Amino acid sequence: MSASSFMAVDAQPMEMPSQGGEGKSVVVIGGGISGLTTAKYLLQAGSNVTLLEQRNIVGGNNDPYLEGGRHYSTTIIITLPAQQPHYLKLCRELGLEQTPHQFSELEGSIVFENKEWNTRMGAGLWPFLKFIFKKTSLMESINGIHIFTKLYYQFKCCPESSKSVKDLLGNRLINSTVFTHFFMPWVGINTWCRFEDLGNQPAHIFASFIFEYALTLKVRDKTALEHERGWCVLDGRIIHSLEKKLISNENYAQETNSKIERISRTSDGKLIVKSQQGGSWSCDHVVMATQPFQALPLISDLASNSLVDELKKWGKMDCYVLLHSDFSSIKKMPWLHQTHKNKATNKLYITNTIKPIMSDIELDYVITYVYNTENYHDFITHHIDKSKIVKTYEPKLPVFDLKNSVNRNSVWRDIDQDCVDIHWTQACRSGLQYHNNGILSAKRVVKSVLGLHW
Repeated sequence: MSASSFMAVDAQPMEMPSQGGEGKSVVVIGGGISGLTTAKYLLQAGSNVTLLEQRNIVGGNNDPYLEGGRHYSTTIIITLPAQQPHYLKLCRELGLEQTPHQFSELEGSIVFENKEWNTRMGAGLWPFLKFIFKKTSLMESINGIHIFTKLYYQFKCCPESSKSVKDLLGNRLINSTVFTHFFMPWVGINTWCRFEDLGNQPAHIFASFIFEYALTLKVRDKTALEHERGWCVLDGRIIHSLEKKLISNENYAQETNSKIERISRTSDGKLIVKSQQGGSWSCDHVVMATQPFQALPLISDLASNSLVDELKKWGKMDCYVLLHSDFSSIKKMPWLHQTHKNKATNKLYITNTIKPIMSDIELDYVITYVYNTENYHDFITHHIDKSKIVKTYEPKLPVFDLKNSVNRNSVWRDIDQDCVDIHWTQACRSGLQYHNNGILSAKRVVKSVLGLHW
């Protein structure tokens, strides 16, 4: 099965049951998109659900920043609804309109060594190729076409394989300027891939961003309307709407500021969840909707061996998301991709600066993403006016590699069938950490809780 075929499988509709959960009590730990949607579909099936979140608000990595009644996206910015049908269906259920932006009309910028390339993202494949030929030297064009072709073949024709980006492209191409200054800040930043990850980053995941999202080959949701077929704004509205819907259900309880200390199993098979703040909850099932490194210490002695072994395969990276008002680099553009050289380590790193709402609307803030602590310090020292930083978010992101991102549907189908009363869901299960993946993973885990197959 090629990566393209795999994306088609993940895009198939999944109807969720409206019964079968009666009498089941479930504690969901983690209030991100996957945890919230897990709670929604369990309630729909008749279960009693308690959601526990360690922070004072729900939202997970889509931490909605509010000021003056306006939503400002933070760690997750955009969505492509026509390619993300589970996300689109949920938005429709919640009555949320998509907010299209003007990627195809407004030029952003890629800083290519000492040059600045201005281009419109989302304008289509042919305008993109014309732009490349026009802007690059002959050798850069040759390297770019070579990289593009190899990634396309991997996405369209090859099975999910244990082939890394470095395996696929080789040392010469991954060290070429067109890869380090174009493909990495464009693709790497959106697939959570740093330069040090290239030897382990699955090539099919890297390629999927290009051909599934940036240069779409096939529309996944044929019901998508015209304004849902382009890039749209993803802000905190889906989080707030989900929370409001859940709280209105009499079978739902939500506790924030609840950091879980321990989960245990009683002699009669009940699970007991205890928080550091003194809370205690008894239930039939626990669904961990957290990052792998957060779930593992709590369930390693309770969950199935297959789940525990899989969670051990996931590393984590430090991510810094700066909400700031320094427009000196991005100016009036909607986005800016850059590759920098860390002055202390002499190594390359990538950043993405972007407007929270990508349109011609003038906003007070922009957002910059930086991976790794040493790169964050280099960036705030040399590339931004620190006095203009409004807020810094520090999410820990999963590291995708060859151990945890190959044949993921067959792997996770078997794991979910092994799970009896301890379950785990998170967006990264599906290979990319987008809302669509979090919602799809939640649906599959809910079916496991209810004793059903995917």
